[in-house]
Amino acid sequence: LQLLEEWALFSTDKFQCKLCIDADVFAKITNLIQRHPIFHNNLSNPQLPVAVQLAVFLNGIGHYGNAATTEDISDWAGVSIGTIYNCHKHMMIALLQLHD
Repeated sequence: LQLLEEWALFSTDKFQCKLCIDADVFAKITNLIQRHPIFHNNLSNPQLPVAVQLAVFLNGIGHYGNAATTEDISDWAGVSIGTIYNCHKHMMIALLQLHD
């Protein structure tokens, strides 16, 4: 997960392989959804940045089999399995409302 920014700039093939999306499109989607209220709360425990949540989501939906398990995504992203579910939920809400 820490290499995504570097891959977006210098190794776009690796970025696209991991997230199944072009880095420019990733940045545009991030900009379109970052102000959605689902990503903002008044809790003392802040959410992951929108770009990280999008990366987790895209990694999950862009792979299948053993590479798409919540455990594998959790290991890759360095977050808990519950956080993986939350990222997927947040992204589905934001993207579906963007579609409307």
